[in-house]
Amino acid sequence: MINVEVLFFGPAEDVAGVDRRRVELPPGAVLETLMARLCADTPALAGVQASLRCAVNREFVTSTHVLVDGDEVALIPPVSGGAGRHDLVELTGEPIDPQRVQAFVEGDPAHGAVLTFEGTTRGETHPEHGELLHLEYRAYGDMAVEQVHRLIDQARERWTVGSVAVVHRTGVVGPAASSVVIAVAAAHRDEAFAACRWLIDTLKREVPIWKREVWADGSHTWSKPDPVDHPVSES
Repeated sequence: MINVEVLFFGPAEDVAGVDRRRVELPPGAVLETLMARLCADTPALAGVQASLRCAVNREFVTSTHVLVDGDEVALIPPVSGGAGRHDLVELTGEPIDPQRVQAFVEGDPAHGAVLTFEGTTRGETHPEHGELLHLEYRAYGDMAVEQVHRLIDQARERWTVGSVAVVHRTGVVGPAASSVVIAVAAAHRDEAFAACRWLIDTLKREVPIWKREVWADGSHTWSKPDPVDHPVSES
């Protein structure tokens, strides 16, 4: 028999009732076999299975992927929102210093533009649950960092981008506090704007970081993925 470690993230954790579970399977079992076992043990999981993506050892795989002993399998719901040679990619539970993030990409005379985006918690009032108390960000840490590095590499393939810094909060983030700061150095301002906008939009869709909203009445809701309905031109 083989043993795999299953990690549940975001809404999948609520459905499963745990954040991780060890599962024993027969040798040669594929991912589909594992999912069938999980859904049989937790029927509510079958209701959200179609929306999940699965990663094995931090790489997205298909249902026919063969599992081996010691694999780490992550069940990844839709998200809300290569190693960096000259980049800064961090997940932090501490307040973000935007000036530090911007300073990381400054100082290269080959790049004539530096652009910084800062995303903050917006105050909201829910018609049923009252005022927003705070956000809670949860992440599949190692995979999230690797995914952001890959996005930066893709941005370099599209635009003349120099150093990039991406710092994202985890844990509790109150109103008006920074949740993410992205700084991009590029040869020209149009490329800096395009690359920065593409990075934040794609990060919110693709990187395994989830946002939970906590309301005044004690309830919580998981933020839905933001729609991205504007084209990003390649300059």
